[in-house]
Amino acid sequence: MKVYFSQTQDVQDVHKLAKAFGEKQVVLKDVDPEEMRTLLQQAGNKIGSVHFKKRSDSSLRKMCFRLHVKNPSAAKKPKGTDRKNISVANTQMTVFDVNKVLRNRQDEILFTDEGKQQRGAWRTVPLENVVRACIDGVTYVVED
Repeated sequence: MKVYFSQTQDVQDVHKLAKAFGEKQVVLKDVDPEEMRTLLQQAGNKIGSVHFKKRSDSSLRKMCFRLHVKNPSAAKKPKGTDRKNISVANTQMTVFDVNKVLRNRQDEILFTDEGKQQRGAWRTVPLENVVRACIDGVTYVVED
């Protein structure tokens, strides 16, 4: 069964209702960037996924992300003190991409001392171009 979201409903309420009724898919229509930011923030410190069209060439990027990452083992923190303000002004959201494999300048994969691949990178998600998001077990599909 699909649940439909309308402009008169709050995104947080839709997420709570979908979780309460065990819905797996919610269809969103006419979602503005701030509502999408609120929806993605529902992931909290858990891993979520998002599909969006890149601004540069409109290709589809699929990404697993986490929020509230403080000290990643491999990736450095984003530079600049005004990064948060820039993201808000440009309808973007900075997230930590948990699947990005790190490589050195010779394009060799980097490993930890324990032999695991180093993963993680900071990415910005254009909120107006999100087409699908999976947060806390509920898939949100954005329709035009």
